[in-house]
Amino acid sequence: MENRFTIKLKNFYQGFAPLAHLNSLTEKGNEGNASAMANVDVLGEFLTQGPGLADLTNGTQAGAVSELINHILDVAVSSDATYGIGATKLFKISSTAVANSGGFPHTITGATDGESVAYLKGNLYYFYNKASGADIGKYDLASTFDDDWGSTTPTGFAALQKAVHPSATKEDIMMFGNGRYAGVYFANENTIDVDKLDFGNNTEVADIVFSSNQWLIAVNSGITGTNRNYSQIYAYDGSATSSLLSDEVAIGLQKIGFLFQIGGIVYVAYQDLSFTGGYKIGYLTGRKIEPLVHFTGSLPNFAQKSLYKNTIIFLSSGLVYSAGSVVGELPFALSQLADGGYATCGALAAPFGTPMIASTDGATNFRLAKFNGYDTACSWRSVIVPVVEGKISGYIDYVIVRTSTLEAGARCDLKLELDDASSTTDAYQITTTGKRKHTFNINKQCDNFRVFLDWSNGSASKACPIKEIQVGGHYKE
Repeated sequence: MENRFTIKLKNFYQGFAPLAHLNSLTEKGNEGNASAMANVDVLGEFLTQGPGLADLTNGTQAGAVSELINHILDVAVSSDATYGIGATKLFKISSTAVANSGGFPHTITGATDGESVAYLKGNLYYFYNKASGADIGKYDLASTFDDDWGSTTPTGFAALQKAVHPSATKEDIMMFGNGRYAGVYFANENTIDVDKLDFGNNTEVADIVFSSNQWLIAVNSGITGTNRNYSQIYAYDGSATSSLLSDEVAIGLQKIGFLFQIGGIVYVAYQDLSFTGGYKIGYLTGRKIEPLVHFTGSLPNFAQKSLYKNTIIFLSSGLVYSAGSVVGELPFALSQLADGGYATCGALAAPFGTPMIASTDGATNFRLAKFNGYDTACSWRSVIVPVVEGKISGYIDYVIVRTSTLEAGARCDLKLELDDASSTTDAYQITTTGKRKHTFNINKQCDNFRVFLDWSNGSASKACPIKEIQVGGHYKE
């Protein structure tokens, strides 16, 4: 018995291993950590396929979506209705379809780059850039579109910057980014100040949220493009009447993507440009930010975040990630949950509970799709597990996989990748209706291994959830 070993992989809710963003062959991690994963769901008790995507009715260029939707309001503003904005159009969206009649999609006069939409006191406001400058439109949710409302109606309007325009509301106040400025609109007085707060040259407001009776304003400083940024998060009085800031948190030489609030905690997505994989999710605590998880890809912006099963879901390089845990008893973890559709993604939102993602192939194809069924382009790899005892290598005798009771068509294929993934065993099918325990004889010698799960031959309607993987062997010269 002293010559034998049994290694158990379970508790897959732990998500990515701590150093997976730096090394896909990492040994650092626990029994449930992944060194790599693609489109898998580890948010529940077991490891299974991530959600697939289904286009909304009229959700492609053949219907109503002829451009990339940049931002979708993450709440419904009336029964089964919310709104999104693309480069030149305003879209009305339900839980199942994109409106293609009744004035929608609405073409915004002069728009070249739609930025965000906001709901305030029964009206929808939409921010967009023009060939020169920018403006704010207003829709009464009935029949009247006032595309140049911002520049013609409220008292105090001055020229808007051609810039990113995140927006947020509370009661009768709307705050919005305006390049180097943060602007404010008071609905009750119908007054606007587009440069209420000035953060200086070479700055840009990246996101705004309202939390604990104050506005939090994320500001990036520096030259735009691929250059390093210096970032701050400023606290501002909830009444938005003062010209003074209440407090600030210095993020340092890092760039902020978005702010997101769950249960009174404000989370931040930000980037350290000095190394690949320098993307992080952290949270604000006092006057500092505490990092939680790291990821690779790209920095998500204010329009690419939402709440899903008590976790933050966000987009990075065309993929949907989840950060958090479904219940407080489980650890805060990062996983790569689903595909975003086409390679270039725009907005992510879940105004009706089910996440929806806008994407384009960059040419002629556009789509707005929502989670539906299961993906099959799914895979998961454990951390590298060493099986060396002094001068003696390990010999893998068998693998036992425990699953939920499988339905007809459910399948996942298993391989072992040996010696830093330099060689691979045959594929073994985890399948068979009604089966829960799957035993495979391996008979391979190695210094280390990792388990590779592949659902590409699985089902889009019948999942194959993995409960536990046991790898048994002995040491052999």
